Amino acid sequence: PPCNGGDVLINASLWVQSSAEYRANALQVYGAARRAVDAAITSATAGSKPPAVILDADETSILNIPYEARMIRRGTTYESDAWKQWVNESAASAVPGASEFLSYVHSRGVTAFFITNRRQDEEAGTRRNLERLGYPLRNDIDTLLTRGERPEWDMSDKTSRRNWVASQYRVVAILGDDLNDFIFAAGKSAAEREALVRDNAARFGTEWFILPNPMYGSWEDALIGEAKTPCEKRGRKIELLQTK
Repeated sequence: PPCNGGDVLINASLWVQSSAEYRANALQVYGAARRAVDAAITSATAGSKPPAVILDADETSILNIPYEARMIRRGTTYESDAWKQWVNESAASAVPGASEFLSYVHSRGVTAFFITNRRQDEEAGTRRNLERLGYPLRNDIDTLLTRGERPEWDMSDKTSRRNWVASQYRVVAILGDDLNDFIFAAGKSAAEREALVRDNAARFGTEWFILPNPMYGSWEDALIGEAKTPCEKRGRKIELLQTK
């Protein structure tokens, strides 16, 4: 059939935007994370580091569905200028359950850190967005850690930023929508990514909490390899669908 790059986003974007199932899934994840935070605080011993949670931004704590809709209307999947415009609008909405979770952990004295691969020049728009949603951002320390904010953070791998938080805080929960939000998985094959999940199975649902994101993610690169254009990616995905 004729190829429109934006077509690959239609069903996934509409599901996230409109389905009761997506909302239920997100609420389930945030509810489980809240219970984990409670358990971790209760079990803390004297002298422990102060507690913290780490959250990704896009499709974990904030939703970018209007941006995805614009790409669908334009027949493409990503444009850097359009993305920067969207970031500066500071108009992303809250993921269901995120506001309640963040208000609750803040009330319990838990610091929330946002580790995002939005770049340093996108931090101002991102901060305005989080503040508009009422998310807790401390003024005495940096709790919004963007890519490139420090020389050692100028990569998509979030490990160094997670380690920076863990050096000062007891991280009681991590929330994300991509495997790389929890563990280094960049450049890994689909089989290697499956192994990472198996090896860390006990952490999911107890320390690590993953939100659904069918629209995009590092899983795509692991599957479609050298496909570059939206139409090439679409064709490769169709080839990968199993009929038996």
